[in-house]
Amino acid sequence: MSSPPSNAKPKPLPVAALLGAAKEAFAAEFDARIKASNMSALSLAHAHNVLRHLGNGPLRASAITDRCGVTKQAVSQQIAHLQRSGFVRALPDPDDQRARLIELTECGHAAQLLVKQLFADIERDWTKRIGKEQMSILREALATIGADHMPDSCS
Repeated sequence: MSSPPSNAKPKPLPVAALLGAAKEAFAAEFDARIKASNMSALSLAHAHNVLRHLGNGPLRASAITDRCGVTKQAVSQQIAHLQRSGFVRALPDPDDQRARLIELTECGHAAQLLVKQLFADIERDWTKRIGKEQMSILREALATIGADHMPDSCS
């Protein structure tokens, strides 16, 4: 067998692989920045699966599970970690004494602000890296592709 000519263009990677690599790059940058902050007990998964859903007030854990699309066990473990770390607290649900409402603490509100700032910082750094025009094109393309699957609490 002969190898392809050295001037042959490499086969483009599938979009799924590129999206996955970009998501991993974002997660690695976020994790490095959060570890360097005073909220190193927080992770991208905590922010994505729990904290972002609590910005408009307390929710039952079951409502958080329904919104984030991960297992009840995973959400329960994340809530327990966030509670131990002081980001959330559990309160009795006045409508159902068997249920608990999860709400942000003052530290949890500060964590939400930090997460939003880190997201903006990473986006700003990526914009510097690829240019404003390319970032605008990327944003528009991703918004178009994902329009039917954007979570309600995506902020």
